[in-house]
Parts: sequence; C-alpha cells; structure tokens
Amino acid sequence: MKPFLYQVASLFYSQYGAEISRLAFVFPNRRTGLFFQKYLSEVAGKPLFSPTILTINDLFVQLSGKQTADRISMLFKLYGIYLEHSGSSETFDEFLYWGEMLLNDFDDIDKYMADARMLFTNVTDLREIENDFSFLSPEQIAAIRTFWSSFYPKGDTPNQEEFLAVWQILYALYADLREALSAENKGYEGMIFREVVERMEKEECCDLPYTKIVFVGLNALSVAEERFLSLLQKQGIADFYWDYASPKVTDPDNKASYFVERNLKQFPSQLTIDNEESDDKLSIVNSPLSIEVIGIPSGIGQAKQVYSILSDLCKEDEMSAEEALKTAVILPDEHLLIPVLNAIPEQIKRINVTMGYPLAGTPVASLMEYILALQKNVRYVDRQPVFYFRDVLPILNHRYIMTTSPDVISRLVKDISENNKIYISYADLNKTALLSILFTPVTAVDMFSDYLINVLQELNKAIDNGQLTIDNEESDDKLSIVNCPLSIKDVEQEFIFHYFTTVNRMKEVMQEANVEMKIDTYFRLLKRVTDTITIPFHGEPLSGLQIMGVLETRALDFDRLIILSMNEGIFPLKKAANSFIPYNLRRGFGLPTYEHQDSVWAYHFYRLIYRASHVSLLYDTRSNGLQTGEVSRFVHQLHYHYEEPIQNKLVVYNVSSSKTPALQVAKTEEVMNRLAVFRKDGPRAISASAINTYLDCPLKFYFSVVEGIQEEEEVSETIESNVFGSILHKVMEELYKPFCGKMVTADLLKAIRKDTPALTGAVARAFAEVFFKTDVVRPLTGQNFLIGEMIRKYVEKVLERDGKLTPFRYIESEKRINRLFTLTDKSEIQLKGFIDRIDEVRDAVRIIDYKSGSGTPQFTSVDALFDKEETDRSKAVMQVFMYAWMYGMAPAGKVIQPGIYYMRTLFSPSFDAGVYQRIDRSKTELVVDFANYYTDFENGLRKCLDEIFGTETPFVQTPNGKACTYCPFKDICGK
Repeated sequence: MKPFLYQVASLFYSQYGAEISRLAFVFPNRRTGLFFQKYLSEVAGKPLFSPTILTINDLFVQLSGKQTADRISMLFKLYGIYLEHSGSSETFDEFLYWGEMLLNDFDDIDKYMADARMLFTNVTDLREIENDFSFLSPEQIAAIRTFWSSFYPKGDTPNQEEFLAVWQILYALYADLREALSAENKGYEGMIFREVVERMEKEECCDLPYTKIVFVGLNALSVAEERFLSLLQKQGIADFYWDYASPKVTDPDNKASYFVERNLKQFPSQLTIDNEESDDKLSIVNSPLSIEVIGIPSGIGQAKQVYSILSDLCKEDEMSAEEALKTAVILPDEHLLIPVLNAIPEQIKRINVTMGYPLAGTPVASLMEYILALQKNVRYVDRQPVFYFRDVLPILNHRYIMTTSPDVISRLVKDISENNKIYISYADLNKTALLSILFTPVTAVDMFSDYLINVLQELNKAIDNGQLTIDNEESDDKLSIVNCPLSIKDVEQEFIFHYFTTVNRMKEVMQEANVEMKIDTYFRLLKRVTDTITIPFHGEPLSGLQIMGVLETRALDFDRLIILSMNEGIFPLKKAANSFIPYNLRRGFGLPTYEHQDSVWAYHFYRLIYRASHVSLLYDTRSNGLQTGEVSRFVHQLHYHYEEPIQNKLVVYNVSSSKTPALQVAKTEEVMNRLAVFRKDGPRAISASAINTYLDCPLKFYFSVVEGIQEEEEVSETIESNVFGSILHKVMEELYKPFCGKMVTADLLKAIRKDTPALTGAVARAFAEVFFKTDVVRPLTGQNFLIGEMIRKYVEKVLERDGKLTPFRYIESEKRINRLFTLTDKSEIQLKGFIDRIDEVRDAVRIIDYKSGSGTPQFTSVDALFDKEETDRSKAVMQVFMYAWMYGMAPAGKVIQPGIYYMRTLFSPSFDAGVYQRIDRSKTELVVDFANYYTDFENGLRKCLDEIFGTETPFVQTPNGKACTYCPFKDICGK
C-alpha cells in the first residue's frame, strides 16, 4: 500500500496540476505537512509552487487575530479575579493547583461549545435547571441529575458545602477571565476556537484567502472544530480526507471507530482515492503484516533491543536513505529518548528526532532542583547563614559545577567529608565567582528570579570561557547519533538558554501580577512550567530514521515500526485529567471523558500499523509500584479479537546461580614487599585491631591493612558506635589528665562527678574535636544533645565505679606503645597500640581498655584467642592481653592485670572490670597476674604473625560467616 499522504498528493495533483498551489491543506501537525510536500514533489516530478500548509490551530489563530495567552499570566489573572469574587484570603500557593484545573476546564468548555452559564448554574436552583435542559437528550439529563443528587444540599458535609461555595462563582470566574484576556487581544486555545466559530456563524468573519481548504488526516474533532468544518463546508470551500482505510479502525467493536461513522457522514470527501493503487509496485509494502511482541525486564533494555532490531535490518550494510525514512521508532515514553539515541547502530548515519527533548530532563533542570532545595533549607546560626550538607554536596558534585573549577571544588568536597561538616557556612563555600552566587541565601520570592538568572548567566560564561568541559567520548556519540550540526558547547548553552528564558518570563509575569507567594509556590510553579517545555532537535525531517512520539505519527505511514513501552497504562496512556467538572456533568454537557481518550489512542495505534509490513512491539515486564508489567490491551486485541499471528519473545538476563568461587590472595613477591613495611625499621606497625581483623578474616586484613583500602569518608549526621567510643575516651582522658602520676581519692572523684557543668563542657569539647572536627565548641542540640547526655551518664558511672577502688594511683591515659616482636625466623615485626588507661590499684598495675560495644570478658584458653574458626572469640581479651604483653614487666612487687570496662554493663550490679578464664561451665578464674599467661600468649601471637608474614599461607576468606555481616568488602569477595 502507498502511504495515505502519497495517495492524497497524487489525487490532488492529477486533479489540479500546478494550480494546486492555490489550495490550502490542513494537517494534524506540521510534520505531516512536510511529508505531504515531499510526496507531492515526487508525484509532480518537476518544480512547482507549494500549496499552503497549515494545522487547524494555525487556521483558527489566523482567523481570530488574537494571540495565544501565556499560561503563567493567565494563572495570575485568574487568581486576582477569584479573590475579587470570593473575598477569600486564600494564598496563591493554595490556589495554584486548582487554578490550573480551572484553566483546563475552561478550555474544554469552549472547545466543546458547552453553555458555561448552565454548567455552572447554582445547584440550589435545581428545578430551574431542569426546565432549561430542553436542548439536551434524555441520557444527558439523567447523567446530570445523577451528579446533582449527590450534592443536593440536605445536611451536606463540609466538603460539599465548600464545593458548592466555589461552584457558585465559577461562571463569574470564567466570564471575567475571558473579558480580561479579550481586552489584551489575547485568548487561550479554546476561547479562540469558540470566538472564531461564533463569529463565522454570525457571518462576521472575513473570507479566507484560499479557493479551497483540504482537511487531511484529522480524527477526534472537538465540537468547535466540527462546527467550523461545517461552516466551511456550507461555503463550498472545504474538502475532507480521512485515513480510515484500515478495517480495524472502522470495526464497530473497536474503540478506534468512535469518530469514524460521524466524520464520514458529516464530512464526506469530494474526490475518491483509488484504492486499487494499493497493489501498485511503488507501494510502501506488499507483504502481509508481521508482528513480534518482545518482553524485556528493563526500560533501558528496550532501547538496547532497538539496536538488535535495527542491526538485523541493516544486515551489516549502511541503511539506504529511503529505507531509513520508511522506518520509525515510536516512543510513548519520552524519557527513553536518550537511551534510544545511544542505541542506534553506527551503520545508520542519518536520524531525525521529531519529539524534542524535555527541558525537565536536562542537566540544568536537575541543577535547578538542587538549588531550590538548598535555598529552601537555609538555616541561620549566630545570624550567619549555613547550608545543610545534603543540599550542598549534590550541587558541588553536579557536572556543570564540578567541571568549572575541579581542583577547588574537589578540595571543598573533601574538606566537608573529612571534617564532618553537617552545616557549612557561606564563608567556607565562597571559593569561586560561581559558588559565591550559588550560595548567596535568598529569602524573598521577588529576588529569586534575579538569583537564578545570575546563576544561569555565570554558568553560560563558564561554558563560553571553556571552563565547562564534558566527556568528549560520550558527547561525540550523542551528537553523531542526533545528526546535529551543533557542538556540545552549543547544546549545553541551548539547555541553559531555554531555562533562562523561562525564569525571565516568570519574573516579568510576577511583576505585572504583583501577587504574593511563598518560595515553595515559586518552586512548584517553575517546575510545572519547565515540565511542559521541550527543546527541539535540529535535523532534516525528510531524511533518515524517524524517532517520534505517538502524536507525531498522525497521518504518517512507515514500512517498519518499532514501538517501545507497549505497556498498559503507557500505550494507551492511562492518565485521568484533573478537573473541577465531575464525570457525570462532563458526559451530560458533551465534554471529553476518558472514553474519548481511549478511542484516540486506539485510532493512533491501529491506523499506524495498517500499512506496515513489520511491527516490533516492546514492553517492560517488570512489576514495580503502579507499573504492573502488563502488555497493552492492543496486543491482546490483535491476538484474540483479530486473531493476528503474533510472535512472542521474552528477553531475559542470564543470572548465574552457581556458587561464587573462593577468593584468595597468594603471597607473591609483590604482596611480600607490601608486608615488608611492617618489619623492623619499616614505616608501619601492626596493631591489635589489625591482628583481630586477620583472625576474623585474612582477606579483609589484606584489603584493609596490607592494601590500605578504606571506605569512602562520608559526612555523618548521627554518632556511630566507633565515634561514640572515641568521644567517651576523649572525655575520660581530659578528666583524668590532671591526675596522671598522682593518687586519686574518693572525694576528688565525687567532686568531679557532681560538677555537671564541667562534665557537660568536657563532652562538648570532645564532640567538637572528634565529631565536628573543629576548635569551636558550641552547646549540643537535638540528637547530639541526647547522645552527649548519655555519654555524661556513662562517665559519671565510671567515676562512681572508680570511687570504690580509691585510693589508687592514676598512671597514664591514651598511652602510645611500640614494641618489636621476634618471629620464628628471627625477623622482627613492629607492633603498636594505644592503651586507654593505666592505673595502679594496690599491688596491681591495671591495663584498662574502654569498650562502648558488646563483648565478653571471658576466654576459654589463650589458643582460643587466636582460633579463626571460633565463633565467639573474645577479641577484646586478645587486644588487652596484647597491650599487657607490650607494656612489659611490672615494677618489683607488682603484677600486670588486664581489665575491660564494658560500658553496656556499667549500670549492672554485677559489673566487673576483670578478665576471666573459663575453666568449665560453672567455674571461672580471674586473671590476676598476666605473667602467668605471658609465654602462652607470646607463642600464640608468634604463630599468628608467622602465618601472616610467611609465604606459604595465602590470604583467604573467613571460614566463619559471622564476620561477613558488617564487612565493607563483602560485595567484592561475594561470600
């Protein structure tokens, strides 16, 4: 079959020849007109003047003499009118949502020529309404009565009363808005349509400068359009051609036929398209329709499948220009545009994108969202503005910002993370001209437009100066795919320019309207405006592979179709329009309802596939949230109703279920060289926690200790357990520092314990140093205050427990110790450690370790402390024993006694800082003198270090899965 537009072009050229230039052709969109001109030039085979090409909207605007009103300014106008009629104190913020609904409803009322006064008549005048409904059918009257019966004021709820109160002024809002727009010679689309039709019906409209107007490929006409076409038909200058050749479109059981009979009857064609041409050898396709339905569990996966389909079509040769033009990729979901563009095979050199790219999907739009969040959450500390790190980091890491000054911004991000800055001051962020503008706090709405304009201008300047650079490889790919003559610099500036013009327009309208609004409202309004703007791609419409949205396909025909997102809810689109006019009233007054939308989508689909030879329908099989993963109803209709042969395919990902192979690191020469840094005179030393890490998992030891791989440092708002312990250590160190080397009495400890302000100050100082990493000490607030109070309670309890040991001599806090350890091969390894506390209680020198976590002070044997397969190995005992071994021999007449202060048991009556060996189930023995365990511990430690530094034993995964629970490397090793 030949394309529908080709048939129309051929018919009119054969009828009019060169005189066709005197005609005007009206199409659903401009793209259709371009294809018509192409076919007309092919039919003519020689140069000729083109007929006038219009859309129906162009024709209405041309006849009305009015400009289409700006939506933002209409919202402000409507708000002013609403306040005037309602006397309400409602803010623009509260009005915005349903103000938009009203604009949509007013547009529908005018396009469908509904009697607005009757529609919005006061519900209390029910009997009068019924008397005035003589112009409606019985079915329409029944639908209206059904609605009013639920809102008839008999003991109404507050919601019904509010509805009625607003409903009573809707006609006044409608009439006054139209009047205000007319005074400026402007109008919304429906208003322009209605006025043109009413003027023509009164014979007040001027004559059209065309001998004939031909309407081609239209379908769903509004009442205004129908009456307009009828008026032109009566004047004898209109002709109509409907693309209703597909038997599926005309099938009464198919919703696609909703408008068919009415249109053919009211607006018949004057000339007859010769259907015998469908067998001509010049046809777009002669073979029967082949349909394949492909399910893919991914949105991006659908784009990748487009590559496979087009590659097969190319057959490793470059697709000819004509062949490419007969192929179209249809995107019901516009968000798949970029993935599809990146999935086009290299053989296809020319591509034309019809649908445009949404401004909301550009990098500048995402940056603006981050900026809006930043400004909304500005806080003031000591009257100075500070910004929340979760708002700051996305801006600094945005590619537009990061690439302007990579070194400066990288240092800034690192400083925020390393110093755990939760709130960052303007002074810290003011490092470049762009950052200075970005992080200037803005509180007034009238200043916000200027602020955004300054940011966009500075960004544009950065691009002009070459500061903003994009990944060349990625950029070149996208540009070659789009076949766009612009450079990447031009594309980025185009994005910024469109956003700049939008913000500028909002600023002008807000100044004219002089309406007060909250910053939140400004944000929402800006987002709604940018969501509706698309940036057109530059290209040659009549060349290459066509990538288009569903509405852009109207009246166009393709041999090969690839339609993505064939999911129920996407194609057909399931999106109920927000309306103040309920369904029954809409139906009663002949306004469009969801059935209307369903029929439009069905027509688009069945008309589109009629002249194709091969159709690939791709859909997403995933079920997620509101997305069901269900294939479109159109596929089921083709299969069950029309019994079309359909080839079903399912693309799945190969997910291996086999066990992940064991990972290990052999002691190669390179690994041994890395271990050499821990030997005598090397730059590093082994700590007790590192040995515990090895005993937990040798592979984790390799990653974290040998290779030095650490988790990326992030800003933490909450106190993690390790930070909690560090703060507690710091407070205890500060409190006991004045008593180092001195005797401590019960009175001293009691005085400290009772001095709450001093304890609170010590906690605040520890917080500042450990958590906030600053010299500035501020009172704790919020969650930090609660944690600070918890630490203070722990400290008080430690002092209380210590009071029962008095008098004792406090020797030292946080003592750093180093000692060489001799291995079996006589080589020496450097050991290091920090002893939290050393004191002397009677005849025992106690080596104390503070533990904020859980654990046990008991162990079964020294060998068990080094047993990698022991599930409940006492790591704390191993650590404090190692400190005791490193501390060395006790002074004459004294013993070394290890001890552990488990904070979680401090408040228990049975608290004991001693370390115990479990002899059997019911018997334990206190470790009074470490000398009794010294040799056994040294042998166990030697065996462990021999294994670490020997060449025979590789670093393997832990045999005990318990260590994997919180391991940062578990995704690497896959255990």
